[in-house]
Amino acid sequence: MSHRILLAIDGSETSWQALRETIRFAMPDDVVRVVNVIDDPFAHYQSAFSSYIDLEAVREALIAESQATLSNAYKRLHEEGIQTDTRSIDLRTWGGTIAGAIIREARRWQTDLLVLGTHGRKGVRRMLLGSVAEQVLRHSHRPVMLVKESTTLPTGAASVPTAVPEN
Repeated sequence: MSHRILLAIDGSETSWQALRETIRFAMPDDVVRVVNVIDDPFAHYQSAFSSYIDLEAVREALIAESQATLSNAYKRLHEEGIQTDTRSIDLRTWGGTIAGAIIREARRWQTDLLVLGTHGRKGVRRMLLGSVAEQVLRHSHRPVMLVKESTTLPTGAASVPTAVPEN
């Protein structure tokens, strides 16, 4: 029986670790949908920043980075023989939060399992920055696998190309 695995990535090392874990446990008939959410960080502050920053150029860079991240992930999964598709989710169109967009896509695609990396922040950093992974875990009605960044890979673990596009 095949499973639908939703892998949410953001280009960070923890998301590449989540991809490696997905490669490690995905079965031949499973389908992996890789999603990347394009945040619109200036949506609420456009008038304050618009005279100092070309917000559309920032947005275009975020979109290009999203496409490159999804392309790298697709290539890596495809090389491993895993059925894969990708989806870029733009919060300017979808609205809401990153976690909310991941949960909605999981529900819409009828995901059997969500996989995402977690930075494992604690204390004040967690309070100030929040945790997308924690929000997904708390609000999803589907199984969630959180993958913590690892400094060493287990023996036999797959690796992801280290050449992640930079802007």
